[in-house]
Amino acid sequence: MAFALSTRLDTNAAGPLRQSLRQLVEAAQPLTIDGGDVEQIGQACLQVLVAARRAATEQGLAYAVERPSPALTEAATLAALDVLDPA
Repeated sequence: MAFALSTRLDTNAAGPLRQSLRQLVEAAQPLTIDGGDVEQIGQACLQVLVAARRAATEQGLAYAVERPSPALTEAATLAALDVLDPA
């Protein structure tokens, strides 16, 4: 089952997002992230996704973002952060 990202991922959302994704990695769960509902995402949450991708890779877990919204795709592209490619 995919972990659904919220519509608004601002700085305040970074901590809870990090915690949720870390729990999935610690439980050795593949990180399948549904980005279809994201309307706004800030740099802090993009960095959390980068860290989650790295943590999943280090643990030998799959990482994928399904249905990235246009806002998520644009923000990741503008920030030049590799969060949309599978690991």
